[in-house]
Amino acid sequence: MFEDIDFRKMESQISPLKGAWIDRVVPEEVELLPNNRYAPGYAWMFSYEKRLKHRIEKTLGHPLGSLERRLFDSDGGLSEGFSNAFVHGNRRNAALPIEVHTAVGRGGLAFSIQDQGAGFDVASTIRAAKRNGRTFFHIAGNGIRSLLTSQRIVVSYSRGGRTLNLMLMFSSLSQVLADLAGQRGE
Repeated sequence: MFEDIDFRKMESQISPLKGAWIDRVVPEEVELLPNNRYAPGYAWMFSYEKRLKHRIEKTLGHPLGSLERRLFDSDGGLSEGFSNAFVHGNRRNAALPIEVHTAVGRGGLAFSIQDQGAGFDVASTIRAAKRNGRTFFHIAGNGIRSLLTSQRIVVSYSRGGRTLNLMLMFSSLSQVLADLAGQRGE
């Protein structure tokens, strides 16, 4: 679901915070993990995502459960955001940094992914996509399209389209427990 909300407001909505940090990710400097499933140019993403996932789970004190797929999957919000920042923003320049802000709160998770690119006209792109019935971007766009229609993930852009902000709300304790049970197969 698209909303005009900045990262600081997202942080306040998921408060109280259990943890928050900023990572400066330079793709060519990411130490690669073994058993990488991603294409060679995206191996850094797999490695960074795994480390980020573990850090989030440690901060939460439990696994992400089924929420993991909403964030780290072929059409997961963070995976899509990292890919767009690298491909569209930084033009596949592995020496350019991507800044990732992460906030873990009792009410949910918030992220801000900032690239070094020129940005894009967010409002006109969304209007054109709705008017033309196309996917969000003219190339692929499946992850962002699924985010825009999600009722659990809030999406916004800032800095002229150079920053993607995501907020995943925990709907309730019962939903978190159901997500955890789903991961364990209960």
